[in-house]
Amino acid sequence: MHERPNRPTSSSAAHPGGPPSRALPLLTAQSGIYYAHQLAPLGTELNTADRVEITGPLDGDLFTEALVRTVGEADTLALRISEADGAPVQHVVPGEPRVHRLDLTPERAEAWMREDLARPVDLASAGGLMTQALIRVGEDRHWWYQRVHHIAVDAYALSLIGQRVAELYTAAVAQEPAPEGRFAPLGELTDDEAAYLSGEEYAADRAFWAGRMAGYAPEAGPVNADASAGDGLLHRITDLPASALDRLSEAARAAKATWAELVVAATAAQLHRLTGTEDVVLGLPLTNRRGPAALRTPAMAVNVLPLRVAVRPRDTAAGLLRRIVLEIREVRRHQRYPQADLRRDLALESADAPLTGPMVNIKAFDTALDFAGLPGTVRNLAAGPVESLAVGAAPGPDGGLRLTLDANPAAYGEADLAAHERTWLRCLDGLTELLLTTPDRPVASLDLLTDDEVRAATAGRTEPAPLLTLPQTFTAQAALTPGAVAVRSTLAGTFRGALTETDAPGTALTYAELDAASDRLSQLLAGLGAPARTGATVALALPRTADMVVALLAVLKAGLVCQPLDLGHPAARTLAVLEDARPVAVIGTAATLAAL
Repeated sequence: MHERPNRPTSSSAAHPGGPPSRALPLLTAQSGIYYAHQLAPLGTELNTADRVEITGPLDGDLFTEALVRTVGEADTLALRISEADGAPVQHVVPGEPRVHRLDLTPERAEAWMREDLARPVDLASAGGLMTQALIRVGEDRHWWYQRVHHIAVDAYALSLIGQRVAELYTAAVAQEPAPEGRFAPLGELTDDEAAYLSGEEYAADRAFWAGRMAGYAPEAGPVNADASAGDGLLHRITDLPASALDRLSEAARAAKATWAELVVAATAAQLHRLTGTEDVVLGLPLTNRRGPAALRTPAMAVNVLPLRVAVRPRDTAAGLLRRIVLEIREVRRHQRYPQADLRRDLALESADAPLTGPMVNIKAFDTALDFAGLPGTVRNLAAGPVESLAVGAAPGPDGGLRLTLDANPAAYGEADLAAHERTWLRCLDGLTELLLTTPDRPVASLDLLTDDEVRAATAGRTEPAPLLTLPQTFTAQAALTPGAVAVRSTLAGTFRGALTETDAPGTALTYAELDAASDRLSQLLAGLGAPARTGATVALALPRTADMVVALLAVLKAGLVCQPLDLGHPAARTLAVLEDARPVAVIGTAATLAAL
């Protein structure tokens, strides 16, 4: 390995030594990272890192000058974190950054970066939050390695830093004056957030989230029984070609959406299909940057908030995507509300209590960089902690789309993650096809298993199918999931159910409520002596409410035959049906029976 020191340049004056700044409070996004670090100060899960692969005759000295100047302009890269009066504070401490200059083979460069990523970080030490390196890995091939603790940057901040280095390098190669810096002092961001937290917008955001998350009961995520302490994140990558991205974009446009929103919709549909839940809650990372200063300044500001969406089997592909679009729009309007405050409001005091299900991290912006005509391809090496599962999508090589899955090994094993990836990709492809061909088809029609997977799952099964009637099958399901919603109607009926909202015009019945109501009606039919005749018919003169489902199930439980009547038919037609069927009973409302 060969390493040489930085060449002294005039640009290094951009970060002169000097006294530290005034003590600044942590941004709310930083606070969560700080307390996570305190729980595991020797851990490395909070490191973030990118490798920018630069192809072509790069001038290493000019690049180093551009990098040193950029680091000097970014307050967040010169932070020291400490405590004052029991509360964490941060100081901007100017100093000369070190840039490692290395000549290594790609294999040794990979090992060097892995070793650096595995090194614990001291938040209070000078320059301890980051490592910067320019590694020559071959003729006209360089890797810019940048590792920064998550308390200082998020993905958006890293993109700003990369753009600034490329801008300064390009100007230096052209022998043009360096473009004026755009980064604002970090104090502007902390002052702005302090004003928000004490203002009316914060109160409005809190009210919004109280309504949005009313009745939310988080469920524990998956557990990998084979996990071992110290296992690193599991990672899977799928690169789709440009034609696939064009197809996603075309499918989304028909619903006035983007490919990014289509990826979110597919993730919600997959979770619904895999778990059966109709209350899907995804984690949505939001830039949490409002105003010009925040938009142009590197910092750790990202805020992960819940995207709560109802997903039901009857939802059409177009309808689900449109619902996702509208919900994301609403959440973005209230993205500044701190996640920690929302957890407090929901009484999620334990760090192990999940606020959301899988996180969906969409980076719709192109991260490719241009160094005076030399392409710089950004490869993410570490994105920070993952509670359970994080799915990602971003522009990929050659105009395509890169899809990623990151999983906590405590929740997923390698085989679990591979299976999840297959169903996710199949759901994305299936939802896209529905939008392009039959957007009014329900999401319940999506096939998550291939024919080969179905054959593999059923191979060797020779046991006969259980001889159960529909009422018996329903009763068994009611015993398994008594509190789950079994039927939902937009029209009110006799049976409303405990889960039906007070002001709701319709009805929601759980499996237990539907089972009990149909039992009562079945017993009433038996009391009338209806089952005495084999094949006896009961006519149903009911509107399409939950009452119809209760009556249908009751008739079947009584061993009778249903004869539904179409209430839209002329009276003469209905009477002809009744004369032909000769029902032993007719079930209806006062209004429908009077019309017969």
